[in-house]
Amino acid sequence: MHAAASSASPKVSVIVRTFNEAKHIGRLLHDIFAQQISVPIEVIVVDSGSTDATLEIVSRYPTHVIQVSAEQFTFGLSLNRGIRAAKGEICVIVSAHCYPTDMDWLERLIAPFSRNPKIALVYGRQCGYVNTRYSEHQIFAKWFPEVSNDDCGLAFCNNANSAVRREVWTEVSFDESLPGLEDIAWGKAVMAKGYHIAYCAEACVHHIHEETAQQIYRRYYREAMAYKAIFRDHQFSFFSFLKFFVMNSVGDYYHALLDGKLLGNLIDIPLFRFLQFWATYRAHAYREPMSKEMKRRLYYPRRPQFLKESANQEGALHRPTFIDISRPISEGVAVWPGDSHVSITQAKTIPEHGVQVSNLSLCVHTATHMDAPAHFVSGGGLVHEVAIEQMIGDAYVIEYPGKGPIEPSFFQSLNLPSTVTRLLLKTTNSHHHPTDRAFDPAFVAISPASARWLAERHIKLVGIDGPSIQAYDDPDNTTHEILLHAGIVILEGLNLKEAAAGRYHLIALPLHILNVEGAPVRAVLTKEISH
Repeated sequence: MHAAASSASPKVSVIVRTFNEAKHIGRLLHDIFAQQISVPIEVIVVDSGSTDATLEIVSRYPTHVIQVSAEQFTFGLSLNRGIRAAKGEICVIVSAHCYPTDMDWLERLIAPFSRNPKIALVYGRQCGYVNTRYSEHQIFAKWFPEVSNDDCGLAFCNNANSAVRREVWTEVSFDESLPGLEDIAWGKAVMAKGYHIAYCAEACVHHIHEETAQQIYRRYYREAMAYKAIFRDHQFSFFSFLKFFVMNSVGDYYHALLDGKLLGNLIDIPLFRFLQFWATYRAHAYREPMSKEMKRRLYYPRRPQFLKESANQEGALHRPTFIDISRPISEGVAVWPGDSHVSITQAKTIPEHGVQVSNLSLCVHTATHMDAPAHFVSGGGLVHEVAIEQMIGDAYVIEYPGKGPIEPSFFQSLNLPSTVTRLLLKTTNSHHHPTDRAFDPAFVAISPASARWLAERHIKLVGIDGPSIQAYDDPDNTTHEILLHAGIVILEGLNLKEAAAGRYHLIALPLHILNVEGAPVRAVLTKEISH
């Protein structure tokens, strides 16, 4: 059974905490509602003053939104508000910049509650993403091992990926005064009442931190301030800072050497560890009560400046650069042999009618376009039935310099992260000018074996810069059929000449045409640049 907002009484409430998460929230909500789970769920979004498109994206999903003002916000308060509004017996808590690694995440996370009525909280495994700093990968590996435990015996837990028994929360709510680590404080309190903390390694999420040095420092400063409040006898001296900075940096260098990643992390490893432990030391040296101004700086460091700036200034803080990867549609543009040519006629002109109106006739598989499953699968989904989220999100441009067809050995040699779900193939096809009008049957495509490899990897979308994903002389359309049977959306006719290999955000919007198997697409890639 797929997860869905249900009219039946929900057994599980999923609480998502957001603040300016437009980059991630759509994918997380899509993955939540795609979960395989046997009980009704509801989704509650607790937003603490987002100023980007977060709430507009959330509005596309059947969720209940709770607003918390910046002046009121603490992590504990946002969780209490969400759980108070929840109807489920189990409340799952997940940060908006976490993605489940599979479709059974939710079912696995709540499973321990049925085994032991004394379990108050289950926290799941967390791992890094392709852009996670190496030192943080090491932290995740240490904090979140591969072995589950229904009674950890420790107050340690992490509610970025967790579930709590609501009945226990009615006895002990989250501490709203702490600047962080409210999960550990809660675990300590419920364990004192005889409850257990469980860890489920099989319920895993990718926890994505895309932080500047200043943001890393603030995160660990917040957590150290909270740790000092929870464990009042704990001390962290300047000697502690030096000891842990050196020990962890050396340890990271050792593991990076074994992993073959040392050269790329020579500077980043000591920088990350310095920020982590210097922030911890400075927080322990802070003796004054935490003022409202201090809390505002820790939670909302850019908010006042943001509100004072004009829209143009705001954009300069996080300005995306766009690469148009679409080929233009014009009369005479190359089409697949046998398809209709593009025809553009003037129905009205300004000299004669006072207005210009054009008529367009073309095959839906012209220039840059998408193939929906119905293109080769009887009864398959049509363009208007493909979820728009499949066409928008993280995508990887990979470059293939040889001749086709592209075989699985090429994909295997890339050692792609397991989280990659959208691939765009840049080949020698991109050497052609976007307005080339001669059809070249020798274009580079992928083999049927590669199509099977992509399907087994659960890829959501694959794009290529040639007129088709399959070779011109493919006699039985096997490549298309494998991909489309697997529900993989295909983009064809891309222009990736200006896109270097790497990770991007893809926006590929097909024309909203009903009851067709393909449609022209305007596709762009973005890479955000922080100033």
